[in-house]
Amino acid sequence: MDDSVPVWPTTEAGKPVILYVDRSQSMRGFLDSAYRARVATDYRSVLDGFDARLRPAQVFGYGNEVRAEGSGLGTLGDKDFYSDGNTQLEEIFPRLQADSTLGSTHVIIGDGRRGDPDAANRQFVSMRTQAERWIAAGGTFIVAASAAPFQPVKNDPAGCRASGEAAEQTCPLYAFAFVAPGDQGRVAAALAAVFQNLYVTPLPAVGETDVRLSSPGTEHITLEPAWATAPDGTPIVRVRGRVATNIPIRASLALRDTVSPLGRATLLVIRGRRLVPAIDVRMLVSDPAASPWRPSPATGALMRATSDPFTYEFSSFGEGEGVPRYVYRLELHPGGEPSWLKAFDAESANDALRTYGLGSLFESFQARDPFTAPPIIRAFIVAN
Repeated sequence: MDDSVPVWPTTEAGKPVILYVDRSQSMRGFLDSAYRARVATDYRSVLDGFDARLRPAQVFGYGNEVRAEGSGLGTLGDKDFYSDGNTQLEEIFPRLQADSTLGSTHVIIGDGRRGDPDAANRQFVSMRTQAERWIAAGGTFIVAASAAPFQPVKNDPAGCRASGEAAEQTCPLYAFAFVAPGDQGRVAAALAAVFQNLYVTPLPAVGETDVRLSSPGTEHITLEPAWATAPDGTPIVRVRGRVATNIPIRASLALRDTVSPLGRATLLVIRGRRLVPAIDVRMLVSDPAASPWRPSPATGALMRATSDPFTYEFSSFGEGEGVPRYVYRLELHPGGEPSWLKAFDAESANDALRTYGLGSLFESFQARDPFTAPPIIRAFIVAN
């Protein structure tokens, strides 16, 4: 019905993956010395899942310096590996700059904490600069975040110091991925398997056939999710009412696939962004040029947004001779910030749990108008 939007790649570029792991002492808290049953976000599970799904070609440790390491849980799952007293994360960035052709994917895993708040803020500002450069060259930037199982590290002033009162204590754990072109889906799927939250920019769209709009309907209004199909394969939803009514039905957008690795990643990615809806409307006539798209009015429209960008309300003018039918085009545009940022970003350098300076990483992305980016979800609905 309209120009298509860029979607997740269907093939993998298969570029080499380079892993950088934080060697500072604060990371010891993520390694359970009792080796109890692990959950997906447990640090050893993250390392094991990362190794199994992405098989890094090289592994480096960063702390007092960046140095090559052996891979596998035999090294990275050992508490003695995490012995450095500093976290010189910025020393990784020259390696990113040296990859001028974006020939590899670079993934940094750590807790993001620094002993000095100015150093914490600087590292995220520098990372933002690297992300902007990487994106401008055609790459993708992904941030994965979890509240991972954690035990406080004694005499570590920089590490997470969440209260030990809870039976199961957690602290923030991150992966920052600079993804080579064509490998967004593969890397996002691997991170989605072991992290709770994802942020991807630029954000590919979900194909029109991969999204459905559904509702149980009411006595007077029904919804047909597959009423018709446009020549390009785009499904068209039909909402119709037998009689005029202002008592609306609620309909919800959902992904058709949330089970496959890429489907789960897509769900986390779209839920991980603030989304801004745009609704346009035109009359359903034989010549579309006679009724161009215009913004749907705030009042009197048959389709209305709610506080949830995945839920919409529909009313009806009823059926009968002369009752017009309207086509609504719904587009969801991504805001620049993660929807989960507040739960992880510290407002004070004295925050013992959340990560100081993390918000600086997203400042330039937040400043952009969401409507300058292509929509990530698009749907068409005919209503009367």
